[in-house]
Amino acid sequence: MVWRFALLILLTLGSWPTLPATAAEREPSFTEARLRELLARNPQTGRPVDSVAELVPLLPAELRRNFTLVYDSRSPFKTSITPQQPRVILFTDDGRLVLTFIGDERQPGADLLETMSFDAEQAKFVLHAYLLPAAERRAWRPSAADAKCARCHGDDPRPINDAYPLWPGFYGAVLDTFPNDRIGRKERKLYDAFAATTAKTGVYKDLLYPADTPVSPFLDPRLLKDDTVELDPALGRFLPNARLGMALTELNRQRIYRKLAAGPGFAVNEKRMLALLLECRPSDRPSQQEMRAVQHALERENAARLKRLGIVRGDPHKDRNDMQELMFVRELAEIDAVARMAGVDRSDWSMAREPGSLAFFDGILDGEVNGKSYYLKQDLIFEMLSHLRAREPAFDKYFHADNVLADFGYPFGNRVDLATAAGSCDLLTAPGPEAGRPITPHAARPQPAPGTPRAAASRT
Repeated sequence: MVWRFALLILLTLGSWPTLPATAAEREPSFTEARLRELLARNPQTGRPVDSVAELVPLLPAELRRNFTLVYDSRSPFKTSITPQQPRVILFTDDGRLVLTFIGDERQPGADLLETMSFDAEQAKFVLHAYLLPAAERRAWRPSAADAKCARCHGDDPRPINDAYPLWPGFYGAVLDTFPNDRIGRKERKLYDAFAATTAKTGVYKDLLYPADTPVSPFLDPRLLKDDTVELDPALGRFLPNARLGMALTELNRQRIYRKLAAGPGFAVNEKRMLALLLECRPSDRPSQQEMRAVQHALERENAARLKRLGIVRGDPHKDRNDMQELMFVRELAEIDAVARMAGVDRSDWSMAREPGSLAFFDGILDGEVNGKSYYLKQDLIFEMLSHLRAREPAFDKYFHADNVLADFGYPFGNRVDLATAAGSCDLLTAPGPEAGRPITPHAARPQPAPGTPRAAASRT
């Protein structure tokens, strides 16, 4: 198996020390229910937690060591977020609970704790907001518009998180570090000013900053290689943006499958869709017209993301800064085709804020097997084959899954063996009610070409 553009490749290197060596040794992650208990009663005082600054040191180490910082936000409280007072995002090892808050107690939004948790039974993300007593004493409340989470996260909430390896507006925006170029040096100057002052106060001082890097919690820029987006797995504890994206992607794929399976055309086209993703029939390949539409949409999205990062013509390392998805146009066209066959709108499948985004790369996707590329679409293959074999035992032998990152201490990294999965093609293409042309569901809404502007808009 070839691991291309993999952030964490399977090498015989030690796991990073802040996590257990195996998932079996890991304690259960902190949950929303436990957070509510803590907010209701500070164990040190017996009273409700008054402020975010009081809350942070009470949180488990798991949350305080997994954090990243946003200095240029698109959230409703963007005017309260600055390089010197960045927004904090804390997350559990598995990403099933995310907490976020601003740092400047003088600004609107201070002492408002926002959370996102994942409901595994329903395959849904759940959002909550807690206005702590300190905020109430200041007689501040969010406006009705700002309090509406769906404005950014959608009616079926999803995380808002850019795809690996760029996170514009986040510290460590490029590969979780500060490259020695115009953009990296500018951001490094801002971060150094924060680290020398504000980071030692308020809501920031009780975060657990890892040692052995001059830009904690981010990667030492001297370890960055300009000619690749691959990074050593031993560096994992210095890659908070990547870790968060990987964990959330594994959860979001369950949400995507739930939405796909609810489509009016899913049941009748299920096996044909999986056969398309596994490339069982050469005739199922997307047309040149479909691929051109995806290519043009990607180019527009890529240009917009580079603009947000501040990249201009002439800046170095365009190949590193460009969306990795540009290399996988055919695979994305197949994902788009699957959505149309199921009769569902895929405009909120990606975790990018832009509706209709084609950004799906999380940094650990393995995808080349027997000369075929399954990049980006392998998450759908995992979910579809997993559910199909639960209903039809004949498919069970074609679903072999494992956490390929377990030896490094990660609770995410569950992948299906793609070579084994491809062996199901004979079952998927056997004559039956799904043979012939795919059925277009009558209830399906017309799908615009990828990248077509939509009226609806849809954080971190």
